[in-house]
Amino acid sequence: MKLLTTILMTLTLVIAASCGGGTGDGSGRRAASRHEPDTGYTGTKSYFKGDVKVREVTFENGIRSGLTRTFYAGGVTEQEIMYSEGKKNGEAKWFYPDGKLFRITPYLNDTISGSQIQYYKNGRIKAKLDYTDGKRHPGLEEYTMSGSRVTDYPAVTYRALDEYNERGIYKLFIEMTDKSEQVNYYRGDFTDGLVDLTICQPLLQTASTGYLDLKKTEAHNSDSVVVIAALLTNYGNRLYYRLAIALPYKDLN
Repeated sequence: MKLLTTILMTLTLVIAASCGGGTGDGSGRRAASRHEPDTGYTGTKSYFKGDVKVREVTFENGIRSGLTRTFYAGGVTEQEIMYSEGKKNGEAKWFYPDGKLFRITPYLNDTISGSQIQYYKNGRIKAKLDYTDGKRHPGLEEYTMSGSRVTDYPAVTYRALDEYNERGIYKLFIEMTDKSEQVNYYRGDFTDGLVDLTICQPLLQTASTGYLDLKKTEAHNSDSVVVIAALLTNYGNRLYYRLAIALPYKDLN
């Protein structure tokens, strides 16, 4: 009896394989593998704070993909950002509380890349800032509300106090020509023409002046020192300056 049962089970498996396998070359298995497994929620979810909707997020198989929006308390869209495979890709838009466009920022794989554009409520462009791989280009374009290009920025300058012979120190004082206090100073340089302050050294400074004390060393050093000034403009953006200062002594650091 046990032998008969075994034979019947074997025949059943052979018949099932012949019906489902087709040609027997594995094409049926390959066809099945082409279907993406449903690993999570697909659709748009709304999130609330009390009775107020604060966010909408679109998912595909549990991964953020598509449009994500946040809202002001009154229901007007605050921002909308396109995602793909869980990362920001495409334009991110921010809006004023009345619904008018405030800013567009381009993203590539969660990194700002391209021209960020800011707008006035009247629809005119307020500023353009360029990015490459998340790093700012030093310059920018800013415009008045009437559309005129802003050009009256101060320059960066310096003065020196030479105490090399007495104390082995050469002091530098870095300032903007208008004595602006909306500025930060760093020792360092741009990287491939881009701003990366993480590799620069902040200078000690008062409200308007940065200080750099260079001291005599045993080694031969550079013929110059480079300082970056990061000015906060009247329009709320950073303008970056590069100031290369020639040194009269070759053993300062």
